Amino acid sequence: MSQRERIIEAAATMFAEQGIKSIRMDDIAHTLGMSKRTLYEMFDDKEELLYLSVRYMQQRRMAKIKRLLHENVDDLSYIFESVSLMMTGKELHHRISTNLRKFYPATFERVRKEAEEESGKELYALINNYIRCGLIVPNVDVRLSVTILYYTTTSIALSAGNMSLPDGVTFEDAMIYTIINFFRGIATIKGVQQIDAYFERKKQERMNGKSKN
Repeated sequence: MSQRERIIEAAATMFAEQGIKSIRMDDIAHTLGMSKRTLYEMFDDKEELLYLSVRYMQQRRMAKIKRLLHENVDDLSYIFESVSLMMTGKELHHRISTNLRKFYPATFERVRKEAEEESGKELYALINNYIRCGLIVPNVDVRLSVTILYYTTTSIALSAGNMSLPDGVTFEDAMIYTIINFFRGIATIKGVQQIDAYFERKKQERMNGKSKN
């Protein structure tokens, strides 16, 4: 790992733990044991380092999801398993996004657009892969499907703090339910069978969990 990468990683940790508004370049330089001048030789200003740090956090989070999906390319149910990884650290992600939008709107918009583009490409490749595996009907409009799924799940994520859910239903449950029903609508018989098997497996896990308590 280069010095630049180590700085971005350390800054990301500081922004996540202490907030993006309170951290100054002086604080980052002090924590890393370097002069502020050296820091400014590598980054134009705090906003540039903040942008790179937020992108680092996003990409690290997405790498885990991509690894799970790429290792299970012929099983549609693993896209539902990936939701649990998406939910990991959702409070932190929401807090950083909210503060970024409030204090650094230009950087927020830049990060949002780049994340949207990358997520769109991943979803596009994923759906095409499921078509090749016979899990999604071949005549589906992939681009439209990607757009609908992305904006639906993003809207739910942004509404997380204001959602009124039935008793016993978590935000993660709501997200999985939305994604499952989306894919059920475009799945082949083979794909639906995998979705049903996923439902049954989760049902058994819940029952086993209750029996232990």
